[in-house]
Amino acid sequence: GVQGIMDAYRGVFRTPLTMSYPTKFTEVISTAASYARHEKEVANDEGKLSYTILLILTAGNIEDVKETKQHLIDASKDPLSVVIVGIGDTDFSGMEFLDAFDPATDNGRDITKFVRFNDYKSYNALTEAVLDEIPDQLVNFIMKR
Repeated sequence: GVQGIMDAYRGVFRTPLTMSYPTKFTEVISTAASYARHEKEVANDEGKLSYTILLILTAGNIEDVKETKQHLIDASKDPLSVVIVGIGDTDFSGMEFLDAFDPATDNGRDITKFVRFNDYKSYNALTEAVLDEIPDQLVNFIMKR
């Protein structure tokens, strides 16, 4: 669960590995979208459905906002949701566009959820916030197909 993810995240800092900057998500979003497409094809061949959720833990703001937004719009045609959790005391105001999807003006569908880890006092509340849009995103994807 969330506790396991957070333990793994904290474990990274007990190794020589450090967080790198600038913060860019475009490559991982494209890779996840490609994976989601592949898994969908495999599932379809077996008469099943497939949906992928990408979880990104970040300690910094996105550096390439326009490019990231375009990658998210491109990925919205795939069976994919992207959950981004901001960890630490960084000012994440630059990430607000992630939750500002407007179907009237934006292309694609809403596939993104951003939450600030420090805004939640319990793992249960964090889990609820992280997952609250996933059911609607999944249903929206299936209904549009």
